[in-house]
Amino acid sequence: MQTSKRRLTSQGKLMLSLLFLVPALLILGKWSALPTCDFLRGALSLAGLSHDMANRVQYVLLLPMGAILVVFFRLTLGIRLLGPFRSLLIAVAFQITGILPGLVFLVTVVAIIVAIRRLLKTLCLPYFARVSIILSAVSSIMILALLACEWLGIELLGRVAYFPIVVICLTGEGFARSLTKEGLFSAVWRGGMTALVAVLVTLLSSVGEIERFFVRYPELLLAQVGGIIVIAEYLDLRLLESLNPPVKKRRKTQSTKSASQTTGNASLVSPLEAISKVP
Repeated sequence: MQTSKRRLTSQGKLMLSLLFLVPALLILGKWSALPTCDFLRGALSLAGLSHDMANRVQYVLLLPMGAILVVFFRLTLGIRLLGPFRSLLIAVAFQITGILPGLVFLVTVVAIIVAIRRLLKTLCLPYFARVSIILSAVSSIMILALLACEWLGIELLGRVAYFPIVVICLTGEGFARSLTKEGLFSAVWRGGMTALVAVLVTLLSSVGEIERFFVRYPELLLAQVGGIIVIAEYLDLRLLESLNPPVKKRRKTQSTKSASQTTGNASLVSPLEAISKVP
């Protein structure tokens, strides 16, 4: 178990208090018994938005709530993920495709990306070229999914084609990097936990009461920022950190060893050569 050694300054504690106090006062001001009710409900509410705009706002309100869950998993529980943003991006994609179709499609494409990435490394292409080729490959896979949807009449395939390409590429690249640096078990664990957090965020965002509550009280976004600070400062416990698979230690290649030996020998020989050349 790991406790946080960080401590907020007095100014930081004041700012943290305001992040909770200001939303509380605004919510209180919307109470029907107070004269500020009509003004605050009209000025600080998203309930009157059009249907299209409300759908966009839903994604915006999803991200801070998901960020709290990501920070809780990483700091309080100590569960390693592929990164702070990938779970949130995948959750947004799951809202478009659905959880189960999105998971199947994501796992399939990430496996293909890992295979392509290994092949591209043998060609010794620069990083930007490799990433661009992977992006083109993912686009081709989505086109094939759309064609299969037309040929077979499976509507599900057409839905997964709307999975954001950048999200798939980032997730595949992160998984492949973990696979290379940390080993298979660590990469699968981090990828699985990233997908799990994305599923939880998607399920929370699908609860109508939660969505309507944030639409009615958007000032709670400030409190969510305060919640992240509280977790980072006071709940950095890493309770389940022992569940993370051990990271595979990378062995030095033979060329690296020979290069280091050559450097070491050069550092020993060069002073002798310098002395011998002194007249």
